[in-house]
Amino acid sequence: MKHKKITAVAAVVVVVAAACIVGIGAWSVHQSARGELDKSEGKAEEKTGERGESTAEDAVCLVRTQAAVQQDLPLTLTVFGDVVPGKVVAASFPQAGQISQLLVVPGRQVHQGDVLATIVSDPAAESAYAQAMSAANFARAELQRSEDMFKLQLATQSQVDTARKALHDADANLESQKKLGGAQATASLLAPFDGVVTETLLAQGERIQPGAAIVKLGRTNTLRIQFGIEPAQSRTVHVGMPVSFFALQDAAKPTTVKLTEVQDVVDPKTQLVTAIAEVPQSAVPALVVGMHAQGAIQLGQRHLWVVARQAVLNDDKGAYIYQVAAGKAVRVAVEKLTENADVSGIDGKLDPKLPVVVLGNYELQDGMAVREAAR
Repeated sequence: MKHKKITAVAAVVVVVAAACIVGIGAWSVHQSARGELDKSEGKAEEKTGERGESTAEDAVCLVRTQAAVQQDLPLTLTVFGDVVPGKVVAASFPQAGQISQLLVVPGRQVHQGDVLATIVSDPAAESAYAQAMSAANFARAELQRSEDMFKLQLATQSQVDTARKALHDADANLESQKKLGGAQATASLLAPFDGVVTETLLAQGERIQPGAAIVKLGRTNTLRIQFGIEPAQSRTVHVGMPVSFFALQDAAKPTTVKLTEVQDVVDPKTQLVTAIAEVPQSAVPALVVGMHAQGAIQLGQRHLWVVARQAVLNDDKGAYIYQVAAGKAVRVAVEKLTENADVSGIDGKLDPKLPVVVLGNYELQDGMAVREAAR
């Protein structure tokens, strides 16, 4: 019985050992196969990388080109501005008083002779006028008495002259008090010309001193356009230069006028230098105060390279174009000085014998192979 147990244990040990040997063999075969697979994949990746590098080196970009030409182009500076009234004048009463009616507000269009405001005269002014009237009447009577006495040889010529001078002074004082408004209980402030109210300086009910401005009027028979110019560019702009403009709210045919003023200071609000052009309203009837305008100041002419507008690109190094030399793209740094809807005027070291890339340039790099696309 004991011998049978030993035999059974030995059999189990043999089976386990055999299973271990088989497992170790299978693991070795698996690891060997996996290593071969990794080597194969590595070689495949190397070949793929080599093919990719070869493809990048051999890439050819299809482009379209045009010949580089030079011609005289007008240099323009694009500016923006606002339409404002012409010369602004402050309207005021010559006498002291109280504003009883203020009939206008900023932006109101007025015509010459329209009533802007009415005032009630100051009691002190009325009293001063009454005193001046009394003094003038007394001086007139005194002169008459002196002349009568002179005829009777009871007064001298000197006394008559003194009385005449007193009457002259009294009349002058009376006229002065009349101009100061003492002769009228109420007075009206009239618009001196056709224009627009730009500002009201006082409110209804306020008391005013003689000569105090009540409203400001801007002329509308001649309007002004205030253009803003970058300070760095302001030195190229001068009085008398033509400027073509149009209102952004009314994109009609541009109108050309001349600059009448170029200021030498930077506006603290806009941080721009102001250039002003005067425009007769009869020339642009649709122009209204408050409109925004776009203008192009004509700075002169210059001999430039003319290329299609899309040929000029920009990056952090500045403006540039591509020319084609021996089937390769060549980057050329340029300065764009003017442009319109179709072409740009540029300055730079272009080779006049080489064509300029006008389509397909966004994909190019310096030295990339290119080929002319079929037209």
